[in-house]
Amino acid sequence: MKNSLKTLERIQKFKIDEQRKIMVELQNKEEKVLSDLRRLQQEYEQEKDFAAQHGSIGDFGAYTKKYLQTREQLEEALTKVREEIAKIRDIISDMFKEQKTYEIVDRQRKEALAKEEDLKTQKMLDEIGTNNYIKNKKANKE
Repeated sequence: MKNSLKTLERIQKFKIDEQRKIMVELQNKEEKVLSDLRRLQQEYEQEKDFAAQHGSIGDFGAYTKKYLQTREQLEEALTKVREEIAKIRDIISDMFKEQKTYEIVDRQRKEALAKEEDLKTQKMLDEIGTNNYIKNKKANKE
């Protein structure tokens, strides 16, 4: 039983590590989307400045429409990634609770074994003490 509990703990740690890897990937994805949003905003500001200086060149309205569509797509992607991150956090939290349960059970089992061993030792010492007392009492009577 002890070995099976240790095996469960190792398996749980492995599963947590796997979820952490997924979390890191999602966080990297989130950072990339945020970076893309910042880059898109900078490009838009540059185009806006260029259009203000060169009003007769190009159609800034069409560019703005494309910018808004792209920004909306990136914001949707960001929302999805953040939802996935929240789900993974919940999963990891539940896994940590389960792992903690295994650790508590293992600690309680060890404490129970130690207490049982202490009781056996105490009984043995009590018996030795009682036998010595009886021997000394008999020796004193003789």
